[in-house]
Amino acid sequence: MNRSVVFDCNVFTQALLSPHGPAARCPELAQTRDIALFVSEFVLKEITELYLKLPARAGITADDTEDLALLVRTFATVLDPVPVFFVHPIDPDDSAYVNLAIAAKAELIVSRDKHLLGLNDTSKPWSSEFHARFPSLRVLTPDKLLVELSA
Repeated sequence: MNRSVVFDCNVFTQALLSPHGPAARCPELAQTRDIALFVSEFVLKEITELYLKLPARAGITADDTEDLALLVRTFATVLDPVPVFFVHPIDPDDSAYVNLAIAAKAELIVSRDKHLLGLNDTSKPWSSEFHARFPSLRVLTPDKLLVELSA
């Protein structure tokens, strides 16, 4: 059975910047249906705006990010609207990814974001509460996702 996943926008950023790196492999897995990717209109908008957040020397254009968003739309399941189940206490902007994962009943959020990865640290009271409410949801880096899928 395919794993249900949500990618933080930084996975798409890294895929654009390093097309042969581990983050680039993640959308490929979704495109070949080895994993089931869920996105929202919020995530797709974030993808189209990535070029605004990257330095010009990276060479990523508005067309590149628009093309990526259009491509993702062809193989991901778009959920919208996404209800609010959780507000991240450290970085509320990360809540959109968590809420999407919960709405999709996804098993994994793939990210390199320290605040999302911090949800795994049950020594923190807010992470412990998160795990009590959503015990089946985990956050992995792209590298760890690849290792887990190859096991």
